[in-house]
Amino acid sequence: MSKHEEILNYIEGLEIGKQVSVRGIANRMKVADGTAYRAIKEAEILGLVAVNDRSGTVRVAVKGQKVANRLTFGKLAEIANADVLGGLAGLEVEFSKFVISAMQRESFKRYLSPNGLVIVGDRKEIQNLALREQNAVLVTGGFDVDQEVVNYANQLGIPLLRTSYDTFTVANRISHALANELIKKDIITVGDVFHQKRATLREEDTVKDFLDLVKKTNDSRFAVVNTYNVVVGVVAMRDVTNKKNDTPLNKVMTRANVARASMTVASVSQKMIYEGYDMMPVVYENYTYAGIITKSDLLQSLQKAQEESQVAHTFSDNIANSLVEKGSAYTVTVEPFMINSVGTIANGVFAELITQVVQRVFAKKRRRNIIIEALNMHMMGAAAIDNVLEIYPKVIGETRIGAMVDCEIYHVNNIVAKVLVNVQLT
Repeated sequence: MSKHEEILNYIEGLEIGKQVSVRGIANRMKVADGTAYRAIKEAEILGLVAVNDRSGTVRVAVKGQKVANRLTFGKLAEIANADVLGGLAGLEVEFSKFVISAMQRESFKRYLSPNGLVIVGDRKEIQNLALREQNAVLVTGGFDVDQEVVNYANQLGIPLLRTSYDTFTVANRISHALANELIKKDIITVGDVFHQKRATLREEDTVKDFLDLVKKTNDSRFAVVNTYNVVVGVVAMRDVTNKKNDTPLNKVMTRANVARASMTVASVSQKMIYEGYDMMPVVYENYTYAGIITKSDLLQSLQKAQEESQVAHTFSDNIANSLVEKGSAYTVTVEPFMINSVGTIANGVFAELITQVVQRVFAKKRRRNIIIEALNMHMMGAAAIDNVLEIYPKVIGETRIGAMVDCEIYHVNNIVAKVLVNVQLT
């Protein structure tokens, strides 16, 4: 194996987010700077590394590779629109928490912890203290930073950042970013639950090959791929019923609807239930086969996510927390975040309120999960801020796989809206 190939293999094995430099590669691999440079450039072409304005060249995920959400100091620099004055080597470190310097030195010290971020103004002693305690520093207000502090940050490899924003704006931006990262970690994707390397069939295979594979694996549905491993169809037992054993699968298979690893479980499960699929192939970005996902996998993961979720920052969570069960009705007080530009409750909030109410009805009485198929809403009045609304749901039709729910919304005995909801039961 050539040195060039060795360097590429080394880069491919690096952790996502790891910084890559010509001098670092040259020293580690004991090659000339030119050799390291050419290998890094090819790695960039292959999509293994990318150049970031603030953090330099870093290892990135290739297509189809799942990456855990990480809020690094490099990302914080982008969020705060900050310049990196020193400590470039530490930009890909994941930060733990941030603290605002607004107290005396001795009191402040006990709030510091490794990999934290200190938001401070032009106080040199606090900047040095934070760096010594392994904390990155973000100087707000665009103040000049002493070169001695910059040199110290470079020596320790701990980021020293500067932004023109004030402390309040920066803290708000970072808090918002933290909340978003927590929500992303709670969202389950197909990549979290799909089955890799499940058996496939070729389009030139026959019905007999399918039946043999069924006996071997005890599965009854398989992805069908072509010579390039691209998914071209799906074949199930119903497709081969009454077909001769020598019939090619490309004559009986059905067109494949596929999922990607980056898609959310919620969106794929809705498609599978709506289309009546029990299995979908999972593909990489170039449509080559990656594995399969089943309906039972999706439903189990959704149920698990509802039970284990520790985050309540999404719009839906805020709406759900506002609903209160009261006998056969549900009440909600119209809060400021629910209104539109003219001061009345927004239509989207109405839709989310109804969705939450219908979900609770079926979870409580029938212990069934639902997927909303259609929501027909008629507005008959307006609801303003601080109004208390009462929502009365009534199931007016139900089958094994679906139901129809009528919801009426009142404010002080005046009807505000009437909504008819069609749902699929899972």
